Order: sequence, then structure tokens, then C-alpha cells
Amino acid sequence: MGGANRSLEWLSRRRDGESMALIAWRDGVSPQTVKRATAPYGPFPAASRHLGRTVAASTALGDRTQRWVDARRRGERVSDIAIREAVAHQLVSRYTAEAGPFPSEEVVQDWVRARESGQTVGSIAATYSAPEGLISRSTRPWGPFRPPGPRLPAGLVGGKGIARMAGVSDATGLRWVRTGRVPDPDFVTARSRPLWLSTTILRWLEETDLQTCLICGARCVGLNRHRAAVHHQRAGRTQ
Repeated sequence: MGGANRSLEWLSRRRDGESMALIAWRDGVSPQTVKRATAPYGPFPAASRHLGRTVAASTALGDRTQRWVDARRRGERVSDIAIREAVAHQLVSRYTAEAGPFPSEEVVQDWVRARESGQTVGSIAATYSAPEGLISRSTRPWGPFRPPGPRLPAGLVGGKGIARMAGVSDATGLRWVRTGRVPDPDFVTARSRPLWLSTTILRWLEETDLQTCLICGARCVGLNRHRAAVHHQRAGRTQ
């Protein structure tokens, strides 16, 4: 390990309460070498762990490594851990590399449950000190997740709710709403959002003969009109 990196590690360990003798014994140097490298950056707290008295060198090193492993399992960046501990990021990576996966599977499932409950990726990131991108990538296989914000009361649905009840894509359900294929809304919010009672949509579905397009597999309210649109799209591609 380079001299600069080694000095940073010694600073971290002295701040953790390791004595100079304990650090020196572990790294095969004299206590005076540790003192010269770290003294300019003191003062340090009184040592609470001493070689041969309170803790063995391997135990002290293990405690610190476990702290880094726990942080990485919660999704923290190696660089953030290194800055907080005043050590080189390569040191954190090397000491924790075999303790993965990072983040742990348990933490990922905690993130999934949080997203399912409507928490934003940003709020989860703040709780775990983890990057938003890491949370998004790690939870994506369990998505999609509902948008943040209050849920509709039970028994009310919007365009996407209609799509789920009909077994079609969200885009199809929203198109039905936009083109007036669905019944008139039972309610309209102050922001002009149409809403339907689920019973209204159930009755409509019972009365509507949804058909499946043999060309693309889509479920349609008006099959002939849909087939004409598909034919037009295909003709445009071949021109």
C-alpha cells in the first residue's frame, strides 16, 4: 500500500480508538512511524483498544471491515464510505470485495416494498444513503411501481385502472378514454381528471364485446376499425 494511502488508513483507525502500538503491530511498522504519519492531523481521542490488553489486532480490523461491509450492503457508495472514514476508496473495495452482493438481497427487497407502498426513489435514497440510480436499477425487475402520491379511494378507477380491469395496456385504456370509447365519467376532479366507479366499468365490460386482433394480439372495442388502422400503418412502412 502506498505511503499516502497507508497514512489515511492509520488516521481512520486512530479516530476509531486504536492505539499506535496496535496499528503498528498490525502493519509491521514501529509505533514511532505511525506517530510521525498521523500526529500532524491530531488530536485524536484517547485510545480505547490496545494491543494485548483490550483487543487483538485482527479483531479491531474486523470491526472496521464489518462496518464497511454493512454500509455497502445498505447501498452506500465505496467513495462515500472512504470519505467518511478518511481512507482510500481502493482500501474499502479491497477489504469488502468478498462480502457481497452489494446491496444485499434483503435491502433490495426493503426497497421494493418501499416503492410498492408509493415511496419515491429519492426518499428511499435519503434513508439509505444510496444512489438513486442504484435503487432504480435494483428494483426494476419487480416493477412497474405505481406513481408516488395518494391512491384513489377503493372503488374508483382512472384510465389506467380501466386498462387493468379490461386486461389491456395502459396506452390502450388511456386511448379509450381520450376517444370516448368508455362511458361518461362518474366524477371529474378539480384538475379535470375523469374518474369512474369500478361498477360502472364492470357493467360496460359485460356489455362490450372485446375482441382480439389476430394480426397483433391487441384487445379491441372496434375490431374493424383497429384492423384498418393496422393495415394503414403496415402499408406506410412498405412505401
